[in-house]
Amino acid sequence: MARLSWGMIGAATAALILAGCIAPAREAPASAAATSGPIFGTQSACGVQIEAFAQLLRRDLANGMVAQRVHDAAMEDLTAVNRACAAGAEAQAFSALRATKNRYGYPS
Repeated sequence: MARLSWGMIGAATAALILAGCIAPAREAPASAAATSGPIFGTQSACGVQIEAFAQLLRRDLANGMVAQRVHDAAMEDLTAVNRACAAGAEAQAFSALRATKNRYGYPS
């Protein structure tokens, strides 16, 4: 029966560790939302801020930083925020935008 030396065990362990470091890179999920243009109005100050956050969400989705379900829920929330903005309730829209960003862990 062959005896394993500490050197052989160390070499095998190092090979396993390095094999884990050379794992193939994952491709970011392709998403139509990540490449689409503005979907919210940018005619007002609140509209510009809403669209900027929507673009950030699309980039994060494309880069795999946000799950599809989280992106979809946040975009639904932004649709409600945009309705307030379009109705001229900018203070309400900015407040709702801050709340939406906080809800999903983004700085406001």
